[in-house]
Amino acid sequence: MVNFSFRDKKFRISEKFFLYLAIGLVVIAVGFVFMAIKGMNVGIEFSAGATVEVSVKNIENFDESSFKKDFEGWLQGDRNFDGTVEYKDQYQTSTTQTSRTAGVATFEFRFGTKMKSDGQEIDLSATVDDETSDDYGKTLLMVKAEEVKKEISTAVLAYLQDKYPSAEVTETSEHFEINAHTLDNDVMLYTIRTAFIAIAVAIVAMLVYICFRFTWVAGISAVLTLCFNVLVMVSLTTLFRIPVNSTFIAAVITIIGYSINATIVVFDRVRELDALPSMVNESDETIANKSIAATLSRTILTTLTTLVVIVLLAVFGTNSIKEFAYPIIFGLIAGAYSSVFLAAPIWVYLRKLFRQSGKRSSAKKSLKKKAAAATTNA
Repeated sequence: MVNFSFRDKKFRISEKFFLYLAIGLVVIAVGFVFMAIKGMNVGIEFSAGATVEVSVKNIENFDESSFKKDFEGWLQGDRNFDGTVEYKDQYQTSTTQTSRTAGVATFEFRFGTKMKSDGQEIDLSATVDDETSDDYGKTLLMVKAEEVKKEISTAVLAYLQDKYPSAEVTETSEHFEINAHTLDNDVMLYTIRTAFIAIAVAIVAMLVYICFRFTWVAGISAVLTLCFNVLVMVSLTTLFRIPVNSTFIAAVITIIGYSINATIVVFDRVRELDALPSMVNESDETIANKSIAATLSRTILTTLTTLVVIVLLAVFGTNSIKEFAYPIIFGLIAGAYSSVFLAAPIWVYLRKLFRQSGKRSSAKKSLKKKAAAATTNA
């Protein structure tokens, strides 16, 4: 039978704290440098603007890669917009991506709330103020999104009819579908604000709980490891170009709740060892290393069993599920790493910083109680 216990192993993890911290910081730094150069794949919830989705379905021998290449070229300026300015020069920000689910290929084009026309910058979030217009009360963004939707619909119809004549594609057929969605600046700002509030509340709640259950030093240590986990998630999500949207925020909050569990297990063991009379003269490093050794098998096994399920979702799930699964995978790995290599070592470092190192208060109280009981019995 395989023995997964590490209780009797001698680890020196706390003594190499800065090495393990440096490894994690390198991962974070690489992601943020990439973010500064390439930017994040920010979803429309956090960027405002409009998306136009093209879904192609039920066409035999449909070549998705060719469609993507040809259609991207068309979007990027192979024709003019309104016969004046090239489309690629009008909008300041635009991204494209594709996904395929159950035989349906979806192509998405997204543009922001700014555009240029005749050399002038136009704010698309402004409202159309012409009372005689049918579009009165709409934003320019909504109007432009509908215009783009019609233009793309015409182009896709012509493309499919030319490339796949046997499919008999018509405007009324079910071979393709065009949808436009808009999100203005106010909704974007509200979404960003509520996302940050949700993450902040989750972290503060964890801090209060751990300070109440353990010590304030342990609480600060746990919160620092949570922040590390979130930064690693953001870094890896940026590197792998995973969309950052409301699903990503849900994944972050999920990992905050999940990873704190492994950290609590470590600090629970720290508290148990701290209360043992035999540990009264032991250093903080020894307490931390023994706690890590005692909980390492549990951390590895729980992380692996959870990863198996999440990886299967990432492989076989739909596009929206994958957007949730990938950040969860990053968070699980970061959470396991931080709970083993950072949580207890940070506790040791902070105790040194606040001059609490070596104080075995719990063990000393236990010895005093035993001594008092022995005196009473005598």
